[in-house]
Amino acid sequence: MAIDRRSFLAALGSAIGAGLAPRAALAGEPVYVSACADAAGVHHVAAFSLDGSLRFATTLPSRGHDITLRPGGRELVVFARRPGNWLAVLDPGSGHVRKVVPAAPDRHFYGHGTFSPDGRLLFATENRIVTGEGIVGIYDADAGYARIGEMATNGPGPHDLAFLPGGERLVIANGGVRTHPDSGRKALNEGALEPSLALLRAGTGEVESVVELGRDLRNLSIRHLACAPDGETVFGCQFKGDPLDIVPLVGILTARGETILLDMPEDDLASMANYVGSVSLDRSGELIAATSPRGNVVAIWDRASRRYLGRTRMSDVCGVAPAPQNTAFLVTSGNAGVGLTGLDRQSVERVGGDLARWIWDNHARRVVPSV
Repeated sequence: MAIDRRSFLAALGSAIGAGLAPRAALAGEPVYVSACADAAGVHHVAAFSLDGSLRFATTLPSRGHDITLRPGGRELVVFARRPGNWLAVLDPGSGHVRKVVPAAPDRHFYGHGTFSPDGRLLFATENRIVTGEGIVGIYDADAGYARIGEMATNGPGPHDLAFLPGGERLVIANGGVRTHPDSGRKALNEGALEPSLALLRAGTGEVESVVELGRDLRNLSIRHLACAPDGETVFGCQFKGDPLDIVPLVGILTARGETILLDMPEDDLASMANYVGSVSLDRSGELIAATSPRGNVVAIWDRASRRYLGRTRMSDVCGVAPAPQNTAFLVTSGNAGVGLTGLDRQSVERVGGDLARWIWDNHARRVVPSV
C-alpha cells in the first residue's frame, strides 16, 4: 500500500493542534497520558492529573492507541490504532505536535512502540503488508525520527513490545493475527493463529528465543506486556477461539524463558469474557493488574506467589497504570471516567473533574513525575 507522504502530512498537520492551554505543573504531581475521544467523537491524546484536571488535549486525525515517553522526558510519541499509518511526536508539557511520521511504504503500525534506554532510538511494531510478516521498525529520534532499519519479529501481528532490564533485549508480543489494511482489523488466519513471545537483540535483530504457548492455546493471542525490574514479563491475552471455551488470559514469562499462566477462579475468569485489554504492574512491581473492557473487570495477582487476589468492577475499563502508591492502580474507562483501585479498595474510587466527560481509550501511561 503506497502512501502519499506529502498529502498525508499536510492533512495530519492541519488536523492536529493543542486543544487546551496547558495547565501549570505542580511539583511532584503524577501525570498520566491516554488516547481518548470527546462527546462528538473527535479523537485526542490527553494528559491529566489525579486532581481531575487536564494538562492538555491534542486533537488527532484518527483514533490513537498507546503512548510512550522518550527517556529524559523530552518527547511523547502517540501511535495510531492498528492498522495505523502515522505516529505523532508531542511536547510533553504543552501537547504541541513537533513531528508526524507516516508509516513506510508497504508497512503499517500496530499501535505500540518503545524507546531504547538512552532515548536515541524508537522501536515500533509494524506489519509488512504484502507478506503479513511482523517487523519492528527502527527510528532515529536524534535525526528527526528517520527510519533507519527494521528487524523481523518471527511471528505475525506483533503488538506490544518492551525492553528487558539491561536495555539490550526486546520482548515482543506476537499476537499471531494476520491482517491486511484492505480488511481492516479482520483476522485472515482465524482459527489458526500463531502467537508467541520473541526475544530479540535490539542492536542486531538476532533472535534469542521464540516462546509459544502450545497447540492447545494457538488461538490465545498475546497482546500486551509489563516488564518487572527482575526480568519477568507479564503478558495479557485475547482468546480468538470458541467463545464458550474458558482459558487463562494472563501469564508470566520468567527470566529463564518459561511461561506460567496465572490461575483464577472459574467464575472470575469467565467474567473476563476471554479478553484482556491492558496489563500493568504497580509501582513496587509486585502486583499485577489486568483489565477487561468486555467483562467490566479489573483483576489483580501477587506476582511473587502467582496468587490471585481478587477483582473489582468498572464499566468498560481498559487503561491501567501504576498509581502513586504501592498496591494501587489508575484505571480508565470508555464510559465511566478515571478511577483508582487496588488492594485497599473494595471498589473503584472515581477521579472526577474534567476527566469524567471524556471517552478514554485502551491504554494509560504514567509518563513523568511532573512536567
